[in-house]
Amino acid sequence: MLCKEAFESLSEFELKIVRKGGRFPEEKTLEYLVGYSGFYSRLLVIKVFDGRPPFYRRWVEVFSVRPHIIFNSKVYTFIHSGEEKKLIECLSNYISPGERLFIEYVYDSETLKALEMGITPPLTRLGYILLENGFTWFKDWYFPEGFMEGGPKLQAEKPIDEKARMRHLTEICSTAREYVEKIKDFTLGNPYLEIWMKTVQRAKNVLTTLCRNHSL
Repeated sequence: MLCKEAFESLSEFELKIVRKGGRFPEEKTLEYLVGYSGFYSRLLVIKVFDGRPPFYRRWVEVFSVRPHIIFNSKVYTFIHSGEEKKLIECLSNYISPGERLFIEYVYDSETLKALEMGITPPLTRLGYILLENGFTWFKDWYFPEGFMEGGPKLQAEKPIDEKARMRHLTEICSTAREYVEKIKDFTLGNPYLEIWMKTVQRAKNVLTTLCRNHSL
């Protein structure tokens, strides 16, 4: 099953993956359930479209994500966990250049608030994890176009080639520099200072890694 290994570190809890059919032959739906003492609750759903070469590329969507699951006295926390990062890393390895990953972000209050503030996706908590895993083009689907589109989500794409990668990074680096300058205008009493400080730290990390290494 797709990325089952991302949950190998679960100790007290168990993982079960249920596969269901999709809307068409190239699509499948995987439900990831976390269990404790024989009781299971859905953690998230992954929908995979395998593509129709040469017309449609593959895409993967992660949705209905729960940050916490409560089993009476036990609580499993997904957000900020090793499993969350390993899952994104695994899905990144599964996705080829030019293909897309969609992740609903309503389970992540920090990313949700940052996007509401207008912070660029790759400098949000969730977007930065995607950037670290090779995604360089982002879109915030904050208002899905129809009832079949699901909830608000981040779309991330891997660059089709090195030229596209450099073009995307040039824009990201330029924005990162702007954010480092903007923090000077914030006061200690600003209610969103904590989110801005985290954003600026990510911007500095981008400038000292991706931007320096590629002369951007």
